[in-house]
Amino acid sequence: MSILNINDLALKLVALDFSDGHLPNNGGPTKTSRALAIIHLAAHDAYAQLTIGKSPFDKTNIKIPTPPATLAKNEANASAALLCAGFRAATLLYPDFKKFIAIEAAKIFNSNDGDCCKDLACKYGEQVADAWIAARMNDGSSAPQLDTLYNQAAGRHRPDPLQPGQQALGRAWGLVTPFVISSVQVDAPLKQPPSLDGLNDANVDVTVKGIPFTNYATAFKEVIKDGKNDLPQKDWAKAVKGIFWGYDGANKIGVPPRLYNQFVRAIDGFSELSHDLQITVLTAINVAMADAGIAAWYWKYQYDLWRPVVGIREAKAGWGPQGKGDENPATTEDPFWIPLGAPNSNPINKPAINGTPNFPAYPSGHATFGAACFKTAAVLMMPTEPHSTPAEMETLLTKIKVSFISDEFNGVTTDNTGVVRPKFKANFNLFEAIEENNQSRIYLGVHWQFDAESGEKVGTAIATKVIAAFT
Repeated sequence: MSILNINDLALKLVALDFSDGHLPNNGGPTKTSRALAIIHLAAHDAYAQLTIGKSPFDKTNIKIPTPPATLAKNEANASAALLCAGFRAATLLYPDFKKFIAIEAAKIFNSNDGDCCKDLACKYGEQVADAWIAARMNDGSSAPQLDTLYNQAAGRHRPDPLQPGQQALGRAWGLVTPFVISSVQVDAPLKQPPSLDGLNDANVDVTVKGIPFTNYATAFKEVIKDGKNDLPQKDWAKAVKGIFWGYDGANKIGVPPRLYNQFVRAIDGFSELSHDLQITVLTAINVAMADAGIAAWYWKYQYDLWRPVVGIREAKAGWGPQGKGDENPATTEDPFWIPLGAPNSNPINKPAINGTPNFPAYPSGHATFGAACFKTAAVLMMPTEPHSTPAEMETLLTKIKVSFISDEFNGVTTDNTGVVRPKFKANFNLFEAIEENNQSRIYLGVHWQFDAESGEKVGTAIATKVIAAFT
């Protein structure tokens, strides 16, 4: 019995939540990242309270109940409490799958009814889960997630023209109470993106590598070429990279936080880590992604930048609601441009075109989640390795190897025409994984290059705070 059982359950729930037309209990990468954080934190803290020398996650807004004096602190009790805390939190966060969770619990506890709480340790685990659920009850996550409050000005986010009626997701998510960071503005700052006309870039941000942001025209020319829907005929390798990292709410696959959990589990040597360290790593990466989601969505709606499918179609004067275009002489419109698009994998009932996610471009959510997750995992798995500077972090990341099969290319998943995609195992180091994860969004035609760079910057800032909280 271990944290891997809880992580397995959580990732199955994310996939089920996005399966066969089910209206998700935790829709989108935002709510999903929050749910995964709470499940792992409940399991982590239940275990910590029954283990000598390990502390629960210390936040002022949560008071973990004290274990009964008669409950001995040992591995058996700690593991039982961990499991019941995780199952309890999962049941409360994914109520539509209560029966499925009970079946999974029955497998672990060898019971007929899935009731794990038959002794004091298990009951204590449930109490810890209840405490975490209560602590997050009024964190702002219950605000409406979908709206149509679009700004018609050039450069502002509007619906994907290939998906009429698309609503904006997560406008208020940036106001959700973070788990670790004090505030998005203080701990994960992000300056404005490059200006559309290229004339006012003095205040744009820089990449984590200290290289100035790609200007808008350069990013425009890259994505109009590399992200077009005829990409497989031009460069199939780029198309594979784009789809490989997809997980864009796809049927039976879910959203990016699930992908990055799977990826960390596939790191060479992860299975050989002590149970204690596995608990720490899996909890920390999910907390990092929860705060990464809050930060990314705060900045997304702060800057409200249009996606390539709108920006490319409306680049020149005369196009768009106000007919202004982007006022950049170095860009050329294509009013019929279609991106390769976020993969519409395992479509239901009938094939559908790949589309563009329903929230602003800047920064990239994938890049933010990925950097926060992978850099947190790297440092916690190899804590004695230097990582204080960008160069030291890059060296550390290159030392960690991963062989991974994405659910987008597992020999089972189908594309939007019903054709099964082949099985493909990719080999990376973590530095390469971050870079490819970032670039994949350009190859799908759903992001600008500077979206990826800014996402990595924000994710790195989040990772720094989370690493400190768990060491």
